[in-house]
Formats: sequence, structure tokens, C-alpha cells
Amino acid sequence: MFILLAKIQTQNQQCFLTPTLNLNHLWHCRYGHLSFGGLKTLQQKQMVHGLPQLQYSNLLCEDCMLGKQHRSSFPQASMLRTSHPLQLIHSDICGPINPISNSHKRYVLTFIDDFSRKLWVFFLAEKSNTFKMFQHFKVKVEKETGTSIKGL
Repeated sequence: MFILLAKIQTQNQQCFLTPTLNLNHLWHCRYGHLSFGGLKTLQQKQMVHGLPQLQYSNLLCEDCMLGKQHRSSFPQASMLRTSHPLQLIHSDICGPINPISNSHKRYVLTFIDDFSRKLWVFFLAEKSNTFKMFQHFKVKVEKETGTSIKGL
């Protein structure tokens, strides 16, 4: 497709030459950050042709240090756990949902009791109806349980 005029150099091929001050680190990186003990084994058993005699190095490789770091896992259980119903209620609103439902509802409002994990779902036509629906929910659940909501 394109004509490429290139001069071929056959005398000094420098494709794989990498300038480095530390030959040990270079071979450590070339073998995927293999430990120096592993490199010594490759040398002793003559498993690699052209591998120079390497001296043990106590040089710290930044990439190896980063690879050995770990982070703490997420806790399996919540640190805060309620002891009775309606002590803590989680709420979320989702929408506008497309397409609109047959009853013209575009939003979904959810309330979850932290203690019992009971879920209440309400469908709203407008987002501005959220507070009225919360008041309705509050009256309903407080009458059912006989206790009041402590936190939302």
C-alpha cells in the first residue's frame, strides 16, 4: 500500500540491547521479576544460554514491593447492627424509569429495616411525593410494630 524506503543495517543490530547500570536488575525484570535465588538456579543448571554470571543483589525492586502489598478485605458483617425493629431504616429512590408504568409511576421508593431486613416498596408518579409517602410509611410501620423510627 505504501512504498517504504529503509536502509538495512546488518553490522550492528541493537534490537534487544537495553542500557542499564545494573545487570542483575535487568535479568530480574526480563524473567518476570524472578527472585535472585531463581536466577541463580537457572545459572547453576545452565537452563538459559547466554545468561551471564550474576551476583546476588540486595537491591529492592519497586515493582516487586508493590506486587507483594495486599489490602484488607471488606468486613463480612456490618460493624453496626441494630438490636430491635425500626432502630435504623435504609431508604433509596430510583428513577425516572423509562418506560413509564401503566399507572404513570416513574419512581420507586424503598425502605429497608436494618434489624429484620424487611423491605417496603412504593411507586411514585413524581419525586416530589417522596416526603408524603415517607409520612404514610412512618404512620403505618409505627402502628404495626408499636415502636417509633429511631434513624433513617
